[in-house]
Amino acid sequence: PPFRHPPPAAMSAFLKQSPAGFTLYEINSRPWLHELGLKSLADVPDAAVKTIADNGVHMIWLQGVWKLGRNGLELDMSEPSRMGAYKEAVPDFVIEDVIGSPYAVVEYEVTDELGGDKALKAFREQAKKFGMRLMLDFVPNHMAVDSVWAEDPDKIDYFIRKAGDVKFPQDYMPNGIAHGKDPYCGAWPDTAQLNYWNPALREAMLKNLTKVASQCDGIRCDMAMIILNCKVDEIWGDTLRAGGWKRPETDFWEDAIPKMRAQYPDTVMMAEVYWGLDPELFRQGFDATYDKTLYDILRERHMDNLRNYLASKPVSFLSHSTHFVENHDEPRAAAHFGSRTVSRAAAAISFLIPGLRLQFHGQWDGFKNTLDVHLRRAASEPSDPASGDFYKALNAILASPTLQRGAWEHASVHHVEGKDWDSWRAVAWRWRYEKTRMLVVVNYSEERCGGHLRVPDAPGSGEVELVERISGEKYMRDAAGLADEGLHCILEPWQGQVFEYT
Repeated sequence: PPFRHPPPAAMSAFLKQSPAGFTLYEINSRPWLHELGLKSLADVPDAAVKTIADNGVHMIWLQGVWKLGRNGLELDMSEPSRMGAYKEAVPDFVIEDVIGSPYAVVEYEVTDELGGDKALKAFREQAKKFGMRLMLDFVPNHMAVDSVWAEDPDKIDYFIRKAGDVKFPQDYMPNGIAHGKDPYCGAWPDTAQLNYWNPALREAMLKNLTKVASQCDGIRCDMAMIILNCKVDEIWGDTLRAGGWKRPETDFWEDAIPKMRAQYPDTVMMAEVYWGLDPELFRQGFDATYDKTLYDILRERHMDNLRNYLASKPVSFLSHSTHFVENHDEPRAAAHFGSRTVSRAAAAISFLIPGLRLQFHGQWDGFKNTLDVHLRRAASEPSDPASGDFYKALNAILASPTLQRGAWEHASVHHVEGKDWDSWRAVAWRWRYEKTRMLVVVNYSEERCGGHLRVPDAPGSGEVELVERISGEKYMRDAAGLADEGLHCILEPWQGQVFEYT
C-alpha cells in the first residue's frame, strides 16, 4: 500500500520538534549494569550518562527492564544448542553469564535486578538532567510461560489454546496454551501466545501499554506487526475459530494508541516491523518503523538498488523510519559488513538521511563480538580508536539543528569529462536549515571514485568556505564555479564527506 505518514495531530510532540530525525541509543540494561559493576539503575554515575549525552544522543532505549521468570532462565541454562552457542560466543563463559531473554516478560514491573520501579524513575530523571529522553520495550505478542497471567485460571482465555487435533503439538504447553511464534519459524518455548481476538485481553494489554508509557518517553514495540489481525489470522485463525473466537473488526494498535495518547500524548511509538507492513503500522498511529530494507541493501552492496532507494523514497517515509547498521537482533556491523571501514560507510548513509538514527551500545567502539540477549556480556575485545573518532564526528553532525529540523533532498554525482573517476560509485544528498547548508557524498564501493556535485544554492559571489565536518578540513571555492560546474570530489574506498557552508 502507499505510504501515508501519521497526520501531525497524531504524532508525538517530540517528533514535531525534530521532524527530520534524532539519535536513539540502545543499551541492554542488565549487561550494562554488569559492565559498570552496579546492582541498580539508581547507582549509574553521572559520568556514564554524560558520556552518552556528549555524543549527541537524544533518547536512550533501555532494553530489557521488565521482570522475567525462572522458566526461561532454566531453559537457557539447560538447552544443549543454546549452551553450545554461548560457549562459542564467549570463550571464558560461565553459567552465571546466562540472564534470560528480556522478551519473555512475566509482568510489566521493573526487575529487582535493576533496582525496581524507583530505580528506573531515578534513571529517567538522570537522563533528563542531561537532555535525554527514555524509551522502553513493550512486547505485545506474548508473555513468559510462567507469567502472572499464565498462572491465573481466570485469565487462561488471555492466551491462544489448543482446539482439537493440531499439526504441531510441540507448539503447545501441556495445559494447552500455545507458545508464541511467527509464520516463518518454530515456536518460542519460553513464551505463551496472547489471544488478540479476546476483547478482555486487548483491554488488559492496553493497560500494560499505558503503564509503560507512564514510565518513559518512547516505546519500542517488539514485532509489532505480528498482532495485526491479518497475521493473527494467518498463523492462528483456524485454531481461534475452532475455539469459538471471532476476528475483530479493528486492529489492536488503531484502538490502543489513541487511547494511550489521550493520557500520554508525548510518547514516541516505534515499531519493529518486517514483511512490508510498515505502511499499515504508520496508518494505525506509529511514529516510526524499522527500515530493514536499507540495511539489507547496504549489506548487499548493490549500488543500483541503493541509488534507487535514495531517489525514490519520499522524505515523509525516511523521516518516520528507524535506520540502523546493528542492534540486539543483528550482528555487530564491524563484523557483518566485512570490516569496520565498510560499516562506517554504511553508518554514514544510514544516519545522514532523515529518520531515527538507532545506534547500539558498543557500536562506537567498533566492537565485532555479538552480545547475545540471553547473556550479560560478550567476548572481551579492545576498542577501535578510528571508530571512536568517526562516531564522535558523525554524532556531532547528527546533533545539529540541520539534521534534526532541516529539509533534505537527493542529489546526483555527475561524471567529469576526461576523468576516469567512476562517479556511479558514490551517492549524495543535500540538507538545508535556515542559512546553513550541508552536502553529503559517500563512496560506497571498494574502488576510488570521483565526480562533481552541483551546488545551486552556493551563496553570493566570490569565495565560499566549505568545512568538511568529518575530517575538519576547510576548502575555499568560487561561488559561481560551485553553482555552475559543481564541487569536484575524489573519495577513497568507503569514504564519506559532509561539506557545510553558509
